[in-house]
Amino acid sequence: MAWWDVYFDELYLRLFDIILTPDRTAEEVAGVMSMLELKPGDRILDLCCGQGRHAIPLARAGLQVTGLDRSSYLLGRAQQTARELEVPIRWVRGDMSWLPWGERFDACMNLFTAFGYFEDDAENEQVLHQVCNVLKPGGKFLLDVSNRDYDLLHLSPKAWRRHGHAAVLEDAEFDPVTCRCTMTFTWAEGARHESLTHSVRYYTYPELAGMLRRAGLLPLAHYGDFDGRDLNLESRRLIVVAHKPAAAQYPVSINNI
Repeated sequence: MAWWDVYFDELYLRLFDIILTPDRTAEEVAGVMSMLELKPGDRILDLCCGQGRHAIPLARAGLQVTGLDRSSYLLGRAQQTARELEVPIRWVRGDMSWLPWGERFDACMNLFTAFGYFEDDAENEQVLHQVCNVLKPGGKFLLDVSNRDYDLLHLSPKAWRRHGHAAVLEDAEFDPVTCRCTMTFTWAEGARHESLTHSVRYYTYPELAGMLRRAGLLPLAHYGDFDGRDLNLESRRLIVVAHKPAAAQYPVSINNI
């Protein structure tokens, strides 16, 4: 069983709620709105939407939002919150490697390092091909991942942090051959111990730009955070904005003349 099939549950939310604050979410949503130049009525796909942390405020801002995620637990939480706030969002349980639409969306976003899950680079790149397929010509895509350079400079193999009455152990390991970072989080509270592990392929900006181009998406800009600051070694995030050009902008093959 793949790690992501057991990772995104109640413990995941408990582990990360201390850093996924309302202020952080508001800053990220504002950045998405600005970087993608969104306006009310635009159709946007939140790819790997999780608990709806970004999808719900975007819908409240007047966008037509579709949220797709593989985790039934997180989708259930998202649906419950949206229902309580009376926010109309289409929630879809699915896999990011196959998207069940044609050229439907004005924009797509993939946030909080929900990219690089698959072991094979070709499988990860296939996700970008799927994104291209569901974007309208001229549509934009925002990809937000951890900045590998920052994480490697500050990587601590083992670190403890407090979370209320609990202690959380973060055990990190980076493989320079596969460029995968594997992290195990252990929640310790009295006699209670629970663990989750994820493994993500880290990409640099040149690698992502090449993958996007091969998928038919042209990079437009890159940033080090959602406030639009430049990308450098001390940037915690690596954000890339790309667009799907109109058909006339694609190179013409001599076989099609």
